[in-house]
Amino acid sequence: MQNLGKISKENEGYKVIFDRILLHPVDRVWKAITDPDQLKYWFTDITFDFRPGGQIVFQFRDEEKTKSYGEIVSIDVPNRFVWTWEGELAVWELTALDEYTTRLLFTYSKINGDYAVNVASGFHDILQLLENRLAGSEAMSPFGATANAPEFLPIRTRYAAAVYTDYPEIVQQPPVVIEKVLKAPVEKIWAALTNKEQMLQWYFSIDDFKPEPGFEFRFAGEGSKGDHYMHRCVVTEVNPLSKLQYSWQYEGYTGYSLVTFELFPQKNGTRISVSHQGLESFPQELADFTRNSFTQGWTDIIGKMLPDYLQKD
Repeated sequence: MQNLGKISKENEGYKVIFDRILLHPVDRVWKAITDPDQLKYWFTDITFDFRPGGQIVFQFRDEEKTKSYGEIVSIDVPNRFVWTWEGELAVWELTALDEYTTRLLFTYSKINGDYAVNVASGFHDILQLLENRLAGSEAMSPFGATANAPEFLPIRTRYAAAVYTDYPEIVQQPPVVIEKVLKAPVEKIWAALTNKEQMLQWYFSIDDFKPEPGFEFRFAGEGSKGDHYMHRCVVTEVNPLSKLQYSWQYEGYTGYSLVTFELFPQKNGTRISVSHQGLESFPQELADFTRNSFTQGWTDIIGKMLPDYLQKD
C-alpha cells in the first residue's frame, strides 16, 4: 500500500499532500489527469471548459447523479494543473524524472475539518485508481456511489489513526488511548511487543509474529461471557524501538480497527502509549465490542499484564 498523504492545518483549512513516483512518461500522466476520456475511469465523469477561468462539472455516480462544480485556475502543459472544487483547491504538479518516470505531487487544500479525514482517504483511493489506469486498467471508478462500502474502511481508519495525535479535532470517533510509564528501557519493552516467545508470556497465544509490514497473524480470544473470537491482524507499520501498528479484525464480524503501540524513552524508564482506532465499526450491540470493553481490556494489558511480565526479570 502506498504511503499515506501528509495532512496539515493551514489558515484556510486543512491540507493533504501526496507524493507519488509513477513509472510512466510525463505526457501520459498529463493526459490522464486532464482528458475526460481518461478521467472517467479513475476519477469520475468530468467536463471542462479547458482554459483558465473555465468551469468544471463533476458528475457523481450515485443514484441521484449529483453534480458538483469547480473552476480551472491555471494550466501549464505538461507540468501544472490547478482547479477549485466547491471552494477547495487542487494542485497537480508533474516532474519528468526521466523519459519513463514522473513524479506527481498532488496537493488538496482548504478542506473543512469535518471532512478532512474522509477527503484525504478518498483521494488516496483515487490516486491508486489513477495508477491502475496508467497500468491499463479499464475498471470504472464508483465515485460517490459506495462511500460507505466496507472496502474503504481500512484506509479511512489509517488516516484517522495517523492524524489523531496532532489534530484530534478532525477525528470524529476518537480511539481508546491507554498510557503508562514503565520502569524498563525501550529495548526491553520493544522485545516484549515483538518477540513471539515473549508475547506468549503476557499477551495472547500467537502462533507466529514478525514485526514486518504485511505480516499476517491470528490469535484466539475470549469475551466477558466466555464467547470465543478469532482475531485477524496484519502489521501495517513498523519503526523499530518506536512504533508498531497492526490491523485488528474478527472472523465472522464486520469492522476494521488499528492498534498502535508507541514508545517514548524517559529519564527513568519508558512511556508506552497504546491507541485503538476504529472500534465504532464493530457491531455495537455486542458488549465485547463496545468502547468500555476495549478500554478495560487495554487497561489490564498495559497497566498490569505487561508490567508484571517485565518485572519478572
